[in-house]
Amino acid sequence: MRWLKSAGCWPSALLLAGRVGLRAGPRTASGSPETPELQGELDRFGGVSVHLARHRALHGLDAAAFRRLLQGAVFDDSTRKVLVVQDRNKLKNMWKFPGGLSEPGEDIGDTAVREVFEETGVKSEFRSLLSIRQQHGSPGAFGKSDMYLICRLQPCSFTINFCQQECLKCEWMDLEKLARIDNTTPITRRVARLLLYGHREGFDKIDLSMEEFPAVYTGLFYKLYHRELPESYRDTAGTD
Repeated sequence: MRWLKSAGCWPSALLLAGRVGLRAGPRTASGSPETPELQGELDRFGGVSVHLARHRALHGLDAAAFRRLLQGAVFDDSTRKVLVVQDRNKLKNMWKFPGGLSEPGEDIGDTAVREVFEETGVKSEFRSLLSIRQQHGSPGAFGKSDMYLICRLQPCSFTINFCQQECLKCEWMDLEKLARIDNTTPITRRVARLLLYGHREGFDKIDLSMEEFPAVYTGLFYKLYHRELPESYRDTAGTD
């Protein structure tokens, strides 16, 4: 995750999705917006504030500026531990899954894997989509709706080397502990309980797995996320 991207995004990964990216400035002759970097300043909490009115950026906001926010729940099935972080620049330093904004054209799983590595130094692989939070009317979304996605990731490494600019703490926490402690966000606690259920009863009970299909447009493909379909229903109606 980056503090200020060239497009002026606010970064915020199991992975979450749906915050805001900002485009400011006039449009070029081709109609595409110029994207100068919005200059921020340190605030009293150690974060970075961007004053949109000062940059005359509010009029430049459009629907394309709003992107998905993703978090990744990296769960080690053998130890029952999950990777969690505390953000450095929050008023309340609560445990949550690492994550951040999706880049244009970037798949959900790729965002989760990338953001987890950037924040924690832990490498992982995408396994499934676990949950989607949709929210309307958020004060920070400029009248737009936002989507927050959480993915299940499988760790490929375990040594933590977290980004100290973004994270105050990072650790492998026992999943049962995360599911019951108060010092975490409601969505983190709920998804931790979902993971605990999947670990005990089988991840097929909770996973929204991904499969790629050809689109109606020649040469294009799409990814479909859903609960695992039984073999008998894949090629037939499954009624025999």
